Amino acid sequence: MDQLIEEDQYKASDFLNEFADLYRYVLQVSDKSLISIDEEISFAKKYFGLMQHKYGHAYLLEIQDTGIKGTIVPLTLQLLLENAIQHNIGTEKNPVVIKIFINNNLVVSNNIVEKRNTKITSGRALRNLKEQYTLLANQQFEILHTQNEFSVTLPIIPLQEK
Repeated sequence: MDQLIEEDQYKASDFLNEFADLYRYVLQVSDKSLISIDEEISFAKKYFGLMQHKYGHAYLLEIQDTGIKGTIVPLTLQLLLENAIQHNIGTEKNPVVIKIFINNNLVVSNNIVEKRNTKITSGRALRNLKEQYTLLANQQFEILHTQNEFSVTLPIIPLQEK
């Protein structure tokens, strides 16, 4: 952050404002069990924008939204975006393309560009998310991991009538 402030004060100010917006969102949804897909997509775009400040176009985000309404567990998309960034090493010539597709389910996938020295992770975040979906949707989500692609298919939880 110090380097960004030295290089471009206006860009640093924009970054801090965006970061503050994200932090407010996290605080707002931390006590909710479900959030609308629209809100979560909006948050995911802002979060990814911050990641692009850091990584440039080494990671790309494509969202195909068919307008299906429903809810998902808060911060699901942020966790999956972070997972793709953490486990891959994109470059501008060979970017990691993260795709979010919303239809009957919500699918988040990315091509795999493995890091050379990958450390073994616990997988705790995905396990916790899986447990939440089992409890809230009475369905588990599917994880597909091939040599070239990683994808997670999540159930969309219908909107609750109030």
